[in-house]
Amino acid sequence: LTAAFQGAITGILSRATTFTSPAVAVDTFTRTRSRNEVYYAMFKPSETVDWVGNIKKLKLNADAVLVDAANNPALDPQFGNIKDSTRTFWSAAVDGSDVEKGGVGELLANRDPATRTIYSNTATGGAFEIFDTTNFDAAALGLTDAQFFSLLGASDQAAASQQINWARGADAYDTDGDGNTGESRGWKLGDILHSQPLVLNYGASDPNDPDLRLLVGSNSGFVHLFANDDGQEDWAFFPKELAGILPARRRNALSSDNVYGMDLTPVAYTYDSNRDGTLDSGDGDKVWVYLGMRMGGKAYYALDLSNPDSPSFMWRIDKNTSGFGELAQSWSEPVVTTIPGYAEDGISKPVLVFGAGYDTSKDAQGVGAPDVEGRGLFIVDAQTGALIWSVTPAINSATNLSEPLLLHSVPANVTVLDSNGDQLTDRIYFGDTGGNLWRVDLPGNALPTASQNTWRIVKLAAFNGGTNATDRRIFNAPDVVRIRQGGKAIDAIIIGTGDRTNPISTDVDDRVYLIRDKATAPYATARPSTGDCADPDVVDFRCSLPLSDSDLFDISDNTIITGTDAEKAVAIAALSNADGWRFDLANAGEKSLARTITINGRAFVPTFTPANLLADINSCQPDSGNGRMYIFDIYTGDRDSIDLGPIIPDTPSLHFSEDGTIRILLPPGAPESSIDQPGIINCEGGVCDVNESLRPPYGNFWFQEDYQ
Repeated sequence: LTAAFQGAITGILSRATTFTSPAVAVDTFTRTRSRNEVYYAMFKPSETVDWVGNIKKLKLNADAVLVDAANNPALDPQFGNIKDSTRTFWSAAVDGSDVEKGGVGELLANRDPATRTIYSNTATGGAFEIFDTTNFDAAALGLTDAQFFSLLGASDQAAASQQINWARGADAYDTDGDGNTGESRGWKLGDILHSQPLVLNYGASDPNDPDLRLLVGSNSGFVHLFANDDGQEDWAFFPKELAGILPARRRNALSSDNVYGMDLTPVAYTYDSNRDGTLDSGDGDKVWVYLGMRMGGKAYYALDLSNPDSPSFMWRIDKNTSGFGELAQSWSEPVVTTIPGYAEDGISKPVLVFGAGYDTSKDAQGVGAPDVEGRGLFIVDAQTGALIWSVTPAINSATNLSEPLLLHSVPANVTVLDSNGDQLTDRIYFGDTGGNLWRVDLPGNALPTASQNTWRIVKLAAFNGGTNATDRRIFNAPDVVRIRQGGKAIDAIIIGTGDRTNPISTDVDDRVYLIRDKATAPYATARPSTGDCADPDVVDFRCSLPLSDSDLFDISDNTIITGTDAEKAVAIAALSNADGWRFDLANAGEKSLARTITINGRAFVPTFTPANLLADINSCQPDSGNGRMYIFDIYTGDRDSIDLGPIIPDTPSLHFSEDGTIRILLPPGAPESSIDQPGIINCEGGVCDVNESLRPPYGNFWFQEDYQ
């Protein structure tokens, strides 16, 4: 029975070889146009732990069709997958959607391991050294020889060296029996489960032929930089702190549990000193990248890629770093921004803002209890990793604002907002795994003092009812849309609930919410007391917080659109008087597992409904469930939806064409017949025209204030 269920689970996962949307690059010369290269990260689950991954490249042609290296349409219109007859770019032969054929993975598999450049942070202060048997030793990891050998699953130095050579890609254990232990062992690229490739555009003198590089993390523990022109690996980075996963990946034991490494999408800060569209370290330009680990660990890494061919290590923070004791698994992708009061010589310095991470205690069955870590928000210096400010349940200090009610972990990305257009973030929104939505205000032009009496936090909404059915959790960043309604400025906050760690659960009634935040400027005063709020002369939106489901109008039956005239009038009045709306995800187990995006008043909300595995007990075919995309009118709640097929949909990637047309790119697996709805969304081969465009002129000019 164990083998049968394991096979069924593997079969289900195998039908959706990608969880992330395709990656695209921004044209550095226009900033308002996407390039036409499209990259798909893939993985293939198996019954053993050493899952494999790949990245494949297609292009969007002038007719907005995804094509392969032979300029043929690449996606099957019936099933939405890459056609079996497709030869993707970088591939010498037809490879289709087969994870173990073509792409950067096959090029790396065929690569002589002796020709690879692999770094690790083993030198003093974490500086880069070549990852080999000389540098990667007990002293570099701060261990005794016995501890080092045990970590690598080795009995002595010879066995440890064998493991390191295997990690470099050599057939160190002579699995083919030919006596050659220095040759390539074959497939080396680990599964890319949640890490969408980051496309770094270094520009060039010719806008049509820029220097593009792809940075991606994998669960084998390696971070890879690939060249766009030929798909070859430029270099890889293996964090020394992940040494313990090497023997587990190499032994490849039969297990339903994957082994995780560097599983978070990288984030970049770029500085173009002369704004010429080219990033050249010789001109003082900067490219700094930030890497988290998701389930691979509780740390963030920063690398300097200003010269992509000569990377260097910048910093690492983990929960043992002073001030970061609340840091849990690093799920939250950092947001690069600037904040009030943090500047040098009058120029704002870049900072990172991220949630404190995921506490695995939430994996337990039943209603989620308060967590012991991950409960907070961090702001750090982008160059040094130094803590600038945080919000956690810990006591007030010069760098921490105490919030005792922040009891649940924050794995989600955060959303930052510049309320007054001064290029400084003065508001932050984030959700937690307790179903709460929070707002942080950073008023003024100075950092807060030790008394923490200037910057503040307030719970905006609470959506968890404390029962199995209402145990709603937030794993996505809120979508913040600045609009006017009834002639008044409001900030619409859109968020969906769903447990990202348990996508096949069916016991929670998840929802999509839109909250109207009426305070469109940062709060400059402390929250009124209960007594103050009882005074009718006190008008402060915080007096009504936190909002709950009962404060929001239920749009689930769509009465505003489909009701009688009398019903419509009542519903319109009720929606107008409410603090927003809520929508029930009606299918059993349907949940929001990706961030929403809003374009011109329409919110695109991806959801996933797990399969009813008991619906047909006699069926031997695994059913992976179904993805759906709702398209909401954020003003009325009216909506349409499209079927995305048997995939767990990510936030769709946006593509901005030369003429300003906005399109969304879907992961493979969405059948064209179910998603093409003319007038709502027109889809062909994974490319959807949403009937929206940028307003002209599109322009080649922009305003940007940078820290040098």
